[in-house]
Amino acid sequence: MTDYQAARRVATRLAALAEPTRLRVLDRLAQGPLHVGAMAELLGVPMVNLSHHLGVMRQAGLLTDEKDGRRVVYRLNPDVFGPGDNGDTLAVLDLDGYKVRVRKGGAALVPPVRSAKKKKG
Repeated sequence: MTDYQAARRVATRLAALAEPTRLRVLDRLAQGPLHVGAMAELLGVPMVNLSHHLGVMRQAGLLTDEKDGRRVVYRLNPDVFGPGDNGDTLAVLDLDGYKVRVRKGGAALVPPVRSAKKKKG
């Protein structure tokens, strides 16, 4: 990626994911669309806070929303997210050539490497 606008788009989307609640939203929506109330209850997050996070993710182009009566249903943007492999990968986030896998029961990030403890003595 050498184009500044493409780099900026990728950075904006990664920044929109760089928050624990938003990663949990990503993990949950990779399992299927949900309305705000159900998602707030599942995640244990106040609806007003969740609405803010969903707005950030929608503005970054990660989510789409549609009205269903009085409810708003959110889903992963199909232009950005592709289906998983029916194994442990629920979805694949395509950021202009960079790929992030969303795995079952975990965040889209690789866990940190733990350092070995030094032996005393």
